[in-house]
Amino acid sequence: MSEPPPSPDSRNSKKKPEQGTEEWQRLRKDNHKEVERRRRGNINEGINELARIVPNGAGEKAKGAVLSRAVQYIHHLKDNEARNIEKWTLEKLLMDQAMGDSQVQLEDMRRMYEEERALNARLQAEKDDNQTQKTNDNYDYKAKFEASQAQVQTAHKQIEELQKAVQALTAQNELAEAQLDQYRKHSEEDEADGASRKRARIE
Repeated sequence: MSEPPPSPDSRNSKKKPEQGTEEWQRLRKDNHKEVERRRRGNINEGINELARIVPNGAGEKAKGAVLSRAVQYIHHLKDNEARNIEKWTLEKLLMDQAMGDSQVQLEDMRRMYEEERALNARLQAEKDDNQTQKTNDNYDYKAKFEASQAQVQTAHKQIEELQKAVQALTAQNELAEAQLDQYRKHSEEDEADGASRKRARIE
């Protein structure tokens, strides 16, 4: 009949070696070696991951070279991010200015349109009041009326074109604001991640 396996209590009942003994020193060294082995393994794994992520870093074996290339790549990304933020900020300012100019032009065209409509209405009223005048007079009124109608139609088309331009600028402005927010968010996340890693290294 086989003996039953030892219970957890019997396995844990083995006393730890007393502090200062050779057995205690050996266990302490073994634990230290295991901790150091895991630490080096984590470092090597992180460096290998950097070598895979950083462009032209695949196949690089020297740890110092991988870390140096990673630092250069991070600086490159940060510089690109700063340039992109500056670029989008400038483009947003230019679009805001263009939108302001378009709004002024739109208001001017609306004012001209209303003036032409008023003139058209006045000419129509004069034409109705003078139906009994001579044919040449009626011809003059008709020519003025048709010219006024043509100006009104032209002004109306220009207003529609300006409205479309304002809508396009508004869409571009919203896109620029969204991209700026995204760049700022990524920058804040990178700074927070760097701070947390720095605290982790200190701990």
